[in-house]
Amino acid sequence: MGSKYVLAIYDIRGKQEFIYRSNRIKEIIGASVIIRDCFEDYLYPVAETIGAKKGIFHQDEPFTKAAFEKHIEEGYLGEVVYEGGGNFLLLYKDEETFKEITYLFTKKILEEVGTLRVLGTCISDVDFENYKGDQKRLYEMHRKNEGMESNISPWGTLPIVQVDRRTYMPLVDIINTQANISEKVSKESKAKYKAYQKECAIQGSTMGETVLDKLVHKKGEESLLAIIYIDGNNMGAQVQACHENKSSYEDCVAALRSFSKKVQKDYIDDRKIVIDQVLQEKYPQNKKISRQRLILGAGDEINFICNARDALDCVRAYMDSLPEGCSSCAGIAVFHSHAPYAEAYRMAEECCESGKKLMKEKEINHACFVDFHYCQGAIGISLEDIRRIEHTSESSRPWLLKTDEGEKTAEVTDFSQIEYVKKLLNTMGRSNVKTLFQAAKTDKIQYQLELQRISAHMGIDAILELNDKRRLVYDMGIAYDIWFSEK
Repeated sequence: MGSKYVLAIYDIRGKQEFIYRSNRIKEIIGASVIIRDCFEDYLYPVAETIGAKKGIFHQDEPFTKAAFEKHIEEGYLGEVVYEGGGNFLLLYKDEETFKEITYLFTKKILEEVGTLRVLGTCISDVDFENYKGDQKRLYEMHRKNEGMESNISPWGTLPIVQVDRRTYMPLVDIINTQANISEKVSKESKAKYKAYQKECAIQGSTMGETVLDKLVHKKGEESLLAIIYIDGNNMGAQVQACHENKSSYEDCVAALRSFSKKVQKDYIDDRKIVIDQVLQEKYPQNKKISRQRLILGAGDEINFICNARDALDCVRAYMDSLPEGCSSCAGIAVFHSHAPYAEAYRMAEECCESGKKLMKEKEINHACFVDFHYCQGAIGISLEDIRRIEHTSESSRPWLLKTDEGEKTAEVTDFSQIEYVKKLLNTMGRSNVKTLFQAAKTDKIQYQLELQRISAHMGIDAILELNDKRRLVYDMGIAYDIWFSEK
């Protein structure tokens, strides 16, 4: 038999658009914080204004039906079931409570942020012995609601006089965005700056280097930075697997909560320590501030900025230290320190997706891949189109960094091949590497002729072993000076 209780889900819509609508890193970090703390900052407070003002029970206690009903009797309006993987599920005492809290919740977001969209859905007749059945019904209903939601901006019909030139949003306030510099900002930007300041006060130096120019190798000569985007593989399947042989709310919720904590620890918390250790070993003279700038770290996704020369080392350390059974794909976008950040991030994300796409094509379940792109203009064009225009679609990338035993990876480029080619390239001198790189981009015949010339000139027959490595030589040549040169 069902019950009067309802199971609800809240889904933050358009996260990427909200986060990367601006190229300003402070706003991007602030947007990430707003999304991360959305329910704590907006839903919990409004729930406490209703009824007995106890609000939503969200303490870290095991979930049981008896405990939930006890909390309702004590005056709570609902309880958090599970938060993770982009899902926020709650049990409410009844449907009217869900509607009232959802109305006040979305209203508060509209008043304080303006543009963040949250979609809520609920189902009735909760069966505490059949969590999976309720979850399936809820997701089906939520998909229907997704097709009916409105995308109209809240100010679309108003006679706005001043707007933000970047986002075309109304300017509503004046704040200090930089030291002693006042600027008119939209409601969204104001909320993002406020969230950024809150995060800085909490995290302090753990956020890393706040001045990007301090991360470059030689200011004025080489201002190359790298955005690194790392995302876990097959998380949806892992979520389902964690409660595969369970059915009740009590068992499934316990498994989901445990899994969520493990993901945060394995993919974010422990890995941030590893990344900082790598950078401290490379820059032992200054251990007070991390040589990276953390942008986002939540769930199985992490995004940070570092010196371009350190990017591959950071990614390899991250992947090598992942616990057994965990795997991720990484994307690296190398860019100049004053280039549009949001555009570089998009390239890093698409590089990450290329690894996931290869895994799907090759039917690889657990492996760590990395792809990279050297940003040199081409704003607004996809990574796939850039490589098609440059005639580099047949690439050796993405590169395999790590895999489980038994996975079929014979047709991919693993890092042992990269180390081997690196050793040969460093025997021929930088000028020869560059000419070979250009020949590799031209065609196979020119590449083979150049290899023979270098081999004859240097008197090193081993160089001819690169004859069937044209695509790999070209890809390594793109980043030769920052990752593979002995100097």
